[in-house]
Amino acid sequence: MAEGLFYALLTGVLLGAVYDVFRFFRLIFNSNFILDFLFWILTAFVVFSFLLIFNNGEIRGIYLLLFFAGFVFYILTLGYVTKSIEVKFAKMVKIRLKKVKNKLKSFKKVLHFVNDVYYNIKVKVLKPFIKKTVGDKDEEKQ
Repeated sequence: MAEGLFYALLTGVLLGAVYDVFRFFRLIFNSNFILDFLFWILTAFVVFSFLLIFNNGEIRGIYLLLFFAGFVFYILTLGYVTKSIEVKFAKMVKIRLKKVKNKLKSFKKVLHFVNDVYYNIKVKVLKPFIKKTVGDKDEEKQ
């Protein structure tokens, strides 16, 4: 039982570290709902697996309390320290992503230009060679 309690506390700390990683991505992409949903799905799977392995699937309050205690311990100690680092690093990554996004926009303009040139050549060169078929609108007007 003591081994299970220790692992429950350790699992709570690891879930805190996973939350820290998800927090970093939330700072970058500003998509709180999706990342929070993924975190809680992962947490539910981990807690369910833990309880299945160590307690034959029985839910005991002491395990849930130790999960929570480990999580809070991580967030208030190492999570507090890493948050300022994450904020600075996320700002740098956001700036880089904006530059990449702007370069992709200019690349998209180049692709549109190439497409427009190709389309104009196709229309100008191939149009005289296209035979009119029965039922074309141009034949009906004549």
